[in-house]
Amino acid sequence: MNILQVRDTISQLLAGLLGSYTLPNGTTLPALWVDGRSGLPKGWKVSGMEASIRQYPTRRSRPLMGMVEMRKAWEVVLSQYDPSSENMDEAVTRILRHFPDATLQGFPSSDREYQYARFILPDIEIMTQYRPTAYE
Repeated sequence: MNILQVRDTISQLLAGLLGSYTLPNGTTLPALWVDGRSGLPKGWKVSGMEASIRQYPTRRSRPLMGMVEMRKAWEVVLSQYDPSSENMDEAVTRILRHFPDATLQGFPSSDREYQYARFILPDIEIMTQYRPTAYE
């Protein structure tokens, strides 16, 4: 998967549940953000549920006989800023049904003023790389 595929999948899964960003000029956008070097631009206001996706996947390796198995995982964080909303459970259910091998962390939280859920979505793509031997 690439970041566009992850973003499109999350957008489809959370259709009807995502909140909105309000820009300084009054324009509204769905509250789905790919988080790269910086967070939301100054002046943007979030209402309802926000989904943020880390721009680059984490990578993990596992040595095998004569090669290395490389796996990627994507981080998605849902934040519900409306305390009266009860759609976090539905959002979590939708993501876990689509990604049954995802890891869910941080849900719910009583030490914050808002609900949040952090998912680690393993990429289905497994990349293997041969390990050079000492005699090459």
